[in-house]
Amino acid sequence: RATLLRCLPLAMVALLCAETPNLYWIASGHRLERPWPSDPTYWVISFIAAAVMVYVASAVMLQQRALASGVRISAVAALSAAVRRLPFVLLTWVLAQLSLLVGFSLLILPGLFLFVCYLVMLPVVLFEQRNPYVALVRCVLLVRPYWWKTLAALVIALLVVLVFMLAFGAILGILSAILSGAAFQAIATACTIAFFAMVVVFFSALVLTLHSAAASSSA
Repeated sequence: RATLLRCLPLAMVALLCAETPNLYWIASGHRLERPWPSDPTYWVISFIAAAVMVYVASAVMLQQRALASGVRISAVAALSAAVRRLPFVLLTWVLAQLSLLVGFSLLILPGLFLFVCYLVMLPVVLFEQRNPYVALVRCVLLVRPYWWKTLAALVIALLVVLVFMLAFGAILGILSAILSGAAFQAIATACTIAFFAMVVVFFSALVLTLHSAAASSSA
C-alpha cells in the first residue's frame, strides 16, 4: 500500500514489455491462437521482451524496497541501479528457466519444488550480490525449510488476485452496459493495464517479504 502508486509506472512498463510479442503478432496480421506461433521473429521478440521485463521488474523491486525502508527513489534511479546487476539477473534467470525445464520434465514434482524456491530469486541476486549459480543454490537453501509455508503464501496470494479479477471483470461488465464502442475499449484497456500493474507490485511485495522472512530465520 505504501509503495503502490510510486511503483505503478514501472510495473505498467513491465506489463507492456510482456505484451510486445503479442502486439507484434497481431500487427503482422495474425491472430493469437494455440499452439504457439512458429515464426522465429516472434520468439526472438519474446526472448528480448522477457529479458526487458525481468530488468524492469528488478527496478520495481529495488524501488519498492527503498521506499519501504523510507528512502525516496525515482523510477529513473531504480532503473539505473538495476542496470548494474542486469547481467547477473539475466544469467540467473536463464539458468533458472533451464533448471525448471529439466525439473518439470522429471515427473513435474522437482520442477514444482524449484519453482517455489525460485520465488526469492530476484531479491537474492539484487540484494545479496551473488553470482548466478550460487544465487540459485541460495534460493533452495533459503526456502527449503519453509517450502510448504512459501507455497501456502503463493496459493493465498493467487486466490486473492483471483477474487479481485472476478470483481474487476464484473465492473467491466457493468461499464460495457453503460458505454460502447471506442470509449469503452479505451477505458477497459487502461483499467486492465492498471489492474495487472497493481498485481505486479503486489507480487513484488510478496517476494520481498518471503525473502526477508527466510533470510532472517536463517541468519
